Amino acid sequence: MIQNITTNWNIFRILRLALGLFLMTEAIRTGNWFMTVFAAAMIIMPLLNIGCCAGGNCAVTDNKSSGSDTDEVEFEEVQSK
Repeated sequence: MIQNITTNWNIFRILRLALGLFLMTEAIRTGNWFMTVFAAAMIIMPLLNIGCCAGGNCAVTDNKSSGSDTDEVEFEEVQSK
């Protein structure tokens, strides 16, 4: 877990952490406790490098095989009158 905190920092991870810190200070300043919980989640995600933004975890994987399983497609010519 310590390795997740200390490695793979990029500009977007830093921006997400800065946004979470800003939200936390505003939530505490205004006394909005619901926003404090949301801001805590926004701080934890970049610190632990989890969530959709962490390394493209939301990317769709390509599960295609070598191409030997493809079906043959037949075309029919349609003529107009």
